[in-house]
Amino acid sequence: MVKPYFYIVMSQKELLKNQVIEEILRERTNYYLSKNKPKDFWLLIGPKFIEKSPIKEKIQLTNFYKQQFDSIAPLKDNREFYAALISTNVEFINWIKLRLGDFEDLDQKILSTSSFRSDGVFGKLILNTENILESSPNYLHPDIYVDQYKDTLELYYQNFP
Repeated sequence: MVKPYFYIVMSQKELLKNQVIEEILRERTNYYLSKNKPKDFWLLIGPKFIEKSPIKEKIQLTNFYKQQFDSIAPLKDNREFYAALISTNVEFINWIKLRLGDFEDLDQKILSTSSFRSDGVFGKLILNTENILESSPNYLHPDIYVDQYKDTLELYYQNFP
């Protein structure tokens, strides 16, 4: 039997710097470990399922893409910096959407043409492959690297003229 996977996609900067998502994932992971529950959610950096399907073209038609373009595609080499939270538990994804903001449904036949605020997209995948969980962990937005080392760089340049 093929399992459906439910997902949200946001820019890496928005998802990875979000303190709410960090707290939720930490607490959920600890809860699952304490109850010996099998993991049913994954955080993907550079999710490959976007590249292997018509999802990428749908995303590029959304308000999310238009509004977050500078966070998603800041470089001139056509790389796009997405992150996804994916789960087999639709209730979890629906709850996450409520906690994080406004999301557009990629499964709609016609995407909205209005200009409402959008923090990301969500959808459902039914694939008979485990490759859905493939990601590119070395495909991290450059601003995230800079923020990670910001204090060290400031200290270095303050002490060494």
